[in-house]
Amino acid sequence: MKNLKDSSNKIAKNWWLSILIGLLAIALGIVFIAKPLNSLLTLALLFAWGFIFSGVLETAFSISNRKNLIGWGWNLASGLIDIFIGIVLLSAPELTVILMIYLVGFWIMFRSMWSIGSSIEVQKSGIKGWGWLLIASILGVIFSIIFIISPAFGGTFIVSLASISFIIYGIFRIYLGFILKSIKDRLEN
Repeated sequence: MKNLKDSSNKIAKNWWLSILIGLLAIALGIVFIAKPLNSLLTLALLFAWGFIFSGVLETAFSISNRKNLIGWGWNLASGLIDIFIGIVLLSAPELTVILMIYLVGFWIMFRSMWSIGSSIEVQKSGIKGWGWLLIASILGVIFSIIFIISPAFGGTFIVSLASISFIIYGIFRIYLGFILKSIKDRLEN
């Protein structure tokens, strides 16, 4: 029991950090709403850096495992290609924005088509409510087509989703901070 109390006390000790993180996340969400074009460019640059980071890790993985992996050269090639793509995307931010929007649009389309197939499988299993899955999947396909046809809509959606996500995460962290504070207060009494 003492270990549980010590562990809880350590976790709750810096409760205010969770609130600070929450406030920063909410502020970032508001900035994303207030400056959507800058936010979209920022997300696109993070997208490009993601390729570079992934490529560096894949390259390091392949080199460090070259004696243990059959075909380690494919991992190496994949990592180097990711680094190259990341550098190209960083050198052309406008291209990166468009590519990111289309990539997300096609990803939503792929997932929605997969969901249509899954909802049909659920229907074949005799499970009720499969129709709602099918409707949601069809809406996903329609939504992805709009996303691909109208990059402005896609860009607005991506920024909106990011800003809402930051705000919701911020609210969660603030709430968590107050819960941790109440734990700390209870442990001190």
